[in-house]
Amino acid sequence: MIKATPGWLDAHRNSRPYHDEYGHTPVFSGAPNELAEPARLAAAAQTAFNSHSKQTGAHISPFDTGLVRVGTDGLEVRLMQTVDMAQLKQNVAAGTEATIGRERPTGAGPMSDLMVVPAERWQEMFRGGLQAALESQTLVFEVWGASRILTHQLVRSRRAGFHQQSQRSTWYGDRPEVRMPETVWRAGAGVRMAWINAYEAAWTAYSRACDADVPYEDARYILPEGTVNYIQCEYTVREFMAVFAYRGCSMFLREMVEVMRMMRSLVVETVPELEPFIKISCEKGPVETRRCTFQGWENVELACDFPWARQDNRTFIAAPKLRIGAQ
Repeated sequence: MIKATPGWLDAHRNSRPYHDEYGHTPVFSGAPNELAEPARLAAAAQTAFNSHSKQTGAHISPFDTGLVRVGTDGLEVRLMQTVDMAQLKQNVAAGTEATIGRERPTGAGPMSDLMVVPAERWQEMFRGGLQAALESQTLVFEVWGASRILTHQLVRSRRAGFHQQSQRSTWYGDRPEVRMPETVWRAGAGVRMAWINAYEAAWTAYSRACDADVPYEDARYILPEGTVNYIQCEYTVREFMAVFAYRGCSMFLREMVEVMRMMRSLVVETVPELEPFIKISCEKGPVETRRCTFQGWENVELACDFPWARQDNRTFIAAPKLRIGAQ
C-alpha cells in the first residue's frame, strides 16, 4: 500500500471536471439525438450482427464459468504443429550455401546423397545472416485462458498469424471467466472485493444488454479486459526465436512471460536441437560479457533473477523524464 497519497495524484484528481461538480454522476458525450440520429443505423447493427435472437446455441463461449483466475492459474499452452528438423536442416543448409551455388545431388530422391547435413552446415544460418530459410517451417500453438490483455500484446507480432475467439460472434455467457493479477490479490481483501464487485457489475450489464437483444458486437464493450479466451498462434521458426528473445524476458507482463516460456518448453521437448537457439536476448554470448537487454522504461533491479540484470549493466536506459522507478 502507498503510505501517503503522492502530491501529483491529489493535484490530478482535483483538476478533473468531474471531481466536485459531477461526483459519480455519469456525463454522456455524444449521446444521440432521437430526431437527428437515423434509426436505420441501430436497425442495421441489429440485423447484421449476432445476438440472442439469431443464434441457435452454437456460438457460446466455453469460458462461461464464473471463475476468477488469480495470476496465471488456468493458463494452458499446447503445441499443435512442430518442426520437421530433418527437413529444416536441409532448407537452412541449402539457403546458406545458395550464394556460392550447390552441387547437384546424386541418386534417387530429392536430396539423395545430401540427406545427412553436418551440424556446422545447418547451424550456420542460426548464427546470423539473412536467415530467410528459417521461415520455411511454422510452429503452431494453442493457448487457453489468455486474457484479452495478453492477446492484445500477442497479436502485435506482425510476422505471425493468429486465430482468436471472437467477442463479436460469440456470446461470452452470464459470468465470463476473468483473470486477476496476483498483485491485486496480494493488495488485500478490500482491493480484491472491489475488483470482484466490478466484475459482477460488468457481468450484469453485459447479460442485460444481451437479453435485450443488443448485438454481441456492441454488448462486448462492457466486458473487462481480464476476460479470458482462446487464441491460436502461428510463428515461423525465425519469428518465434525473435519473439521469445524479446517477450521471454521476465520484465514483461507475467502472463506473457508464462505463455512464452511454456511455448519454448514444448518446442525444446519435441525438437531438442533448437534449444541453444531459442534464448532471451540477454542469454546469448559468453556469461562473463552478458548485459541486460530489456528495452523498457522500468527499473530492472530486483525484477529479474539473472545476475547481469542491473541498471548499471543495461544496453538501454530511458531518458530521465520517461524512466520508471528512478527517483
